[in-house]
Amino acid sequence: ILYIMEENKMAKYLKQELINAVGMGYGELSLKGKNRGKFEQALKSRIGKILKKYDAKFYMDMSKLYVLVNKENNTDVIESMRKIFGINSLTPSIMIESTVEDIKREVLDIAINAYEEGARNFKVEVSRRNKKFEIGSMDFARELGGHILVNSSFENVKMKNPDILINIDIREKTYIFAEKIRTYGGLPLGSAGKGMSLISGGIDSPVASFMMAKRGMKVKYVTFHSFPFTSKQALEKIKELVEILSVYNDKSRLYSINILKIQQVINEKTNKELATILTRRVMMRLAERLAIENDHMALVTGESLGQVASQTLGGLTCTNASVETLPVFRPLIGMDKLEIMDIAREIGTYEKSIEPHEDTCVIFAPKNPVTNPKIEYVLREESKIENYDELLEEIYNDKEYFNIG
Repeated sequence: ILYIMEENKMAKYLKQELINAVGMGYGELSLKGKNRGKFEQALKSRIGKILKKYDAKFYMDMSKLYVLVNKENNTDVIESMRKIFGINSLTPSIMIESTVEDIKREVLDIAINAYEEGARNFKVEVSRRNKKFEIGSMDFARELGGHILVNSSFENVKMKNPDILINIDIREKTYIFAEKIRTYGGLPLGSAGKGMSLISGGIDSPVASFMMAKRGMKVKYVTFHSFPFTSKQALEKIKELVEILSVYNDKSRLYSINILKIQQVINEKTNKELATILTRRVMMRLAERLAIENDHMALVTGESLGQVASQTLGGLTCTNASVETLPVFRPLIGMDKLEIMDIAREIGTYEKSIEPHEDTCVIFAPKNPVTNPKIEYVLREESKIENYDELLEEIYNDKEYFNIG
């Protein structure tokens, strides 16, 4: 599942150095009704923060939001905006005055450049939002098409799949563009509350964190390790993954908790075939407490149904039973590994995720884990750990954190 489409071949026909405005399509934000203003404000705040270093400015034109950019920065601005959730599409545009003469001049320049770049047919589409403009959309499109045919080397208009489609959006100002860039969509970051993501050094959990951020959730992270059985390098790898995710999720905090003490007790006191499930329950309990103390409203995991022995229906049921208050979101639950890997490549976490690292979940992992555990059996084994709550308290109080991004 890839969320950003390949750049349109028409992009080269609109000279990059002429782009001075970027229009945005909202996607599902347009369906928010009376709450739309709140979401729009969250989106503007996020865009303003990301584009602050480029001195970009907002411009509202007949209910559509544009970002005005310095021409020398437009490539960087567009690339940054592609990664902002809440935007469904971008239209890099030339903004000009809404006069017939200005529009004809710019459209002809674009057409001539397109022909020099190899285009041999074209189409013009006009959207006239400003009804004060004296010519109707269809009539003006025909007039512009004729203007191009008379004053350029073009000989053909092609209504379906033209080499270049020149779009003219007439508002208070006029915006001319030749491509629409599809972006991630989703909801503005933070508009859906806050969650705590359990992140490891693998492929899945960074993707799960990205997916929930895409739905508007501001994410903090918690990782579990078994130092000295796992190395400091493994923790550094997870920090780097959180750094990559900060492009989408903004600056965030990573908590690190060493659970080796209770893993050793689980290995000594309980049925070894249940070690992975019992360890996962420890992680979920600690993560829930951490989330509640941070006023976060949900846990996020990278589990996918049936992917490993602990992610069967029985395993997930036993893991869920350790969480008392918060919902557990598993955005990857119905995806297969190839889909998850595709998203990891798209968002930039894949290469880091596949670097070798020690995984806490495989420390003391059984050779033959139970694939369909029963909750009553798991609770019975867990009760064999006499100082369970005291151990969790000691482990929790020894946590550390890092601010990243």
